[in-house]
Amino acid sequence: MFVKAIVGSKGSGKTPIMLDQVESLAKDKDLNIVFIEYGKTVDQILPHSVRLIDITEYPVRGYGQLIAFLAGMNAKDYDISHIFVDSLLTIADDYNKEYLDDFLVSLESFAQRADVKITVSVSADVQDLTEEALRFVEC
Repeated sequence: MFVKAIVGSKGSGKTPIMLDQVESLAKDKDLNIVFIEYGKTVDQILPHSVRLIDITEYPVRGYGQLIAFLAGMNAKDYDISHIFVDSLLTIADDYNKEYLDDFLVSLESFAQRADVKITVSVSADVQDLTEEALRFVEC
């Protein structure tokens, strides 16, 4: 699976889980890792080898614009191995479950074509997700 979602209510520890994964992956100097966040909250925590993007510095809102942003980033830097997107629903500014499903399916298709592993954090209760979204949830 190319796309994984870390799901939990706000403040449940999704970002620390992602940071642990990033730190573990960053030990491999052959990997090219990008961490996208909303606002500057982890800039002092990430390993220096990880590229940090504060998405608020770009005119990206909505799922479609986020996919386009990731595709453009990958087109310029085609050797990206892992992308982490923290606070997906805040970045997309869209909490509609149907659109989340469509986004995750599109993201999986993009990730397969680009051969990149993508992890997103979603602030939601697992029981509120649809069956389609649940298949991306990291247990």
